[in-house]
Amino acid sequence: MTELNRLDPVTMDFFDTAPLRVQCTMLAKCTPERLFETLRGDTIWTEWAGAITGVNWTSEKPYAKNATRDVSLLGGMMVRELFFHWEENQRIAFYVTESTIPGLKKFAEDYRVERIGPDETKLIWTVAIENQGLMRHLNAITAPVMRLVFKGWLKKYKKILETPVPKPAAQPSAGAQPRA
Repeated sequence: MTELNRLDPVTMDFFDTAPLRVQCTMLAKCTPERLFETLRGDTIWTEWAGAITGVNWTSEKPYAKNATRDVSLLGGMMVRELFFHWEENQRIAFYVTESTIPGLKKFAEDYRVERIGPDETKLIWTVAIENQGLMRHLNAITAPVMRLVFKGWLKKYKKILETPVPKPAAQPSAGAQPRA
């Protein structure tokens, strides 16, 4: 595995001040609780976020502020994340503490979840990055490409969120006779 490089920590104001900032919005026919349940997941990330190949939470459940996880990415890269903001069913934010991705100085994501109606939720997803070295000169090219890719990912995510969750089959009660 490529060597992990330590990245600089951030605060919430980084989402307003980062040199490279991409924000996408999605409306989904689901509750904020359903959306947030998926944000706490592991395998579901690989179903909608195309660059993610695996998620391993390294913190005990229930997840909250200061939770950590390792995320495997395409190309054998990986990042270690620290959730520094956590408002259950409303908002989570993390920053990358270590990464094998070259050129990163700071990297963070913010997920704001807002109830729009009884079964409608708005997600505002912000990715904030500060690159270093030659990578910092590519921000003007990188941002529109990232926005286009992320919008495609959110279409997949919306489809997942709006697919009914199968209910477990009812188990026959003890002593019940099978129907003929």
